Amino acid sequence: MEKFKMRIGGVDRDAIDGGTYESLDPFKGENWATFPRANSNDVDLAVQAAHRAFHSGLWKIMTATQRGLLLHQVGDVLAANAERLADLEVKNNGKIKAEMLKQMQYLPHWFYYNAGLADKIEGHVTPFDKPGVFHYTTYEPLGVVAAIAPWNSPLLLAVWKIAPALAAGNTIVMKPSEFSSASTILFAQLCEEAGLPGGVVNVVTGFGKEVGEPLVTHPMVARVAFTGSEGGGRSVYENAAKSFKRVSLELGGKSANIVFEDADLENAVKGAVTGIFSAAGQSCMAGSRLLVHSSIHDEFVDRLVAFMSDARLGDPLDPRTDIGPVSNQPQLEKTLSYIEIAKQEGAVCAMGGGRSTRPGLEKGLFVEPTVFIGVNNQMRTRGKKYLVRFWP
Repeated sequence: MEKFKMRIGGVDRDAIDGGTYESLDPFKGENWATFPRANSNDVDLAVQAAHRAFHSGLWKIMTATQRGLLLHQVGDVLAANAERLADLEVKNNGKIKAEMLKQMQYLPHWFYYNAGLADKIEGHVTPFDKPGVFHYTTYEPLGVVAAIAPWNSPLLLAVWKIAPALAAGNTIVMKPSEFSSASTILFAQLCEEAGLPGGVVNVVTGFGKEVGEPLVTHPMVARVAFTGSEGGGRSVYENAAKSFKRVSLELGGKSANIVFEDADLENAVKGAVTGIFSAAGQSCMAGSRLLVHSSIHDEFVDRLVAFMSDARLGDPLDPRTDIGPVSNQPQLEKTLSYIEIAKQEGAVCAMGGGRSTRPGLEKGLFVEPTVFIGVNNQMRTRGKKYLVRFWP
């Protein structure tokens, strides 16, 4: 079993109290790695490291142009390690390799873009109504930024927060999901390999109450950026409000595909399938509702079921696989529970409707692609956002 350590102040660290937790490989259904189970003491250590890096040393005296060049170097190092990062993402959350590799190949461009913005942060000179007064504004970095990312696209959603914060001159304490921490730890190491000083990017692993809450409420954290559930976002917002911290929240959605009667049904089916079954349906942007004109409803459903019947479930590292496993055990249980709720409330299951029993998948966290029809607005599955792979 692999053993990972946190990255704090440029040093690999275990939890101060020695606590660990195990991470499940959702394809094999067995634990594959251990991670430090941090608590508030580890959080304080990481925030202190980020605070020192912000207020002293190379990062403090670096010009905006130098920061931009450094971020460009980070992009180059990420590009060189895209395959390695993608393999860790697949191992951690079960998304198929083809999808994760594309995400990892996109990350460098986010750094290249923000590298170009580093020296474009400009102030203003403004008129003033008193003679002899020179009035201007200037923008300065905030300090330590807490970044909290979910398990479904762990590194992509982390980088969206980290790259612009670094371009502005801030330092980072990153808390990845306890279900998918490996790639974020490697990312922090690669940032330092590219030249970022130790302590500029720090990673603390563990659970929400034990790590996320003390990170959000830490007095040295100036801003919090969070992606996750509505409940998690509400908790972050409430805790951050106690000290008037600035907060950015990216929460869930319940996106609809609307298919009109004059639509090209072949293309509409392909688009709908891509919209829901990418990331095994576990995306806040998934097209998890289908609204189909009554005149084409039956034909559309028949085409949809026929198309999805050929979908290959299997090893996410196998390029032939179309759909990988559900990312973690709690998510599997939630998915199956909502399938049962849909059945109990009278929705008609047109396809799937339970855990996969295909040969070779018995130990993995696999759910058959599922389609429900006859869903109305009073049903819980109609409006609830739950990151699962079925259509109501």
